[in-house]
Amino acid sequence: MRRKIVDIYFFTGTGNTLLAAKTIAETLKNNNCIVNVNDIAKTDPKKVNLSNTVGIGFPIACWNTFPIARSFINDLPNTIGTEVFIFATMGSSSLNAAANFGHILKNKGYSLIGSCGFLMPNNFIAVQKEEKNVAKREKAYKQMEHFASELVTSAPNHGKTNLFFQTCFAISSFIINRWKGNIFQRIAKFNITKSRCTKCGLCAKICPVKNILSENNCPVFSGRRCQLCMRCISYCPSHSIKFFLIRKTYRALTDEEMKRWFLCVKK
Repeated sequence: MRRKIVDIYFFTGTGNTLLAAKTIAETLKNNNCIVNVNDIAKTDPKKVNLSNTVGIGFPIACWNTFPIARSFINDLPNTIGTEVFIFATMGSSSLNAAANFGHILKNKGYSLIGSCGFLMPNNFIAVQKEEKNVAKREKAYKQMEHFASELVTSAPNHGKTNLFFQTCFAISSFIINRWKGNIFQRIAKFNITKSRCTKCGLCAKICPVKNILSENNCPVFSGRRCQLCMRCISYCPSHSIKFFLIRKTYRALTDEEMKRWFLCVKK
């Protein structure tokens, strides 16, 4: 890594990718780097400082990532040689989606210095007990620290891709690109258990794409911008938001961390 000023941009639903961004940032700081951590949902990609090293992190969905993170990557300016590294968090195999996104950025003129995926607790299907989640996170943290240390020493981990992975990525990209608003979101509807809802408004406040509106102090899902990131479900204090595939919820952040990052509430 040539430059020691690093801007990390992340998107997160339940918090796994934020934990990864913070772990990588802390390791880089311990190696004398100046690091800024930024939320993709609050960042204009056209204003990214191309004179700094850029890190991009996102969760995996369907061997790909969510529309908001894809749009951020696609809308980044073209450049000549800006260093970039990519990291992803997933509950199972990503088929090296991070490496495939690296190829997209290389075509935009970026110099890919590393790409890696980290297994983190599932937040969608087959959510495990917390003790298993803790063990999985601790194992991933060590891998994140190793990845970040390699970035500094210019011996990074580049995820490998192949024709099969690239084909799966192309198919999932086709699906994700059509997720923005129409038939898929009509199928995947969230429902509110009104008898449980306390009308606190937290779900609307923390939605990264402002998809949740308020109607008579009750949340209403517009559907057209939903990312299926599970943030509203995971952090609803009354567990009143339901989705037909979700039987158990997962949250990676404490309430204090959630408020700090999603609501910008300082300690």
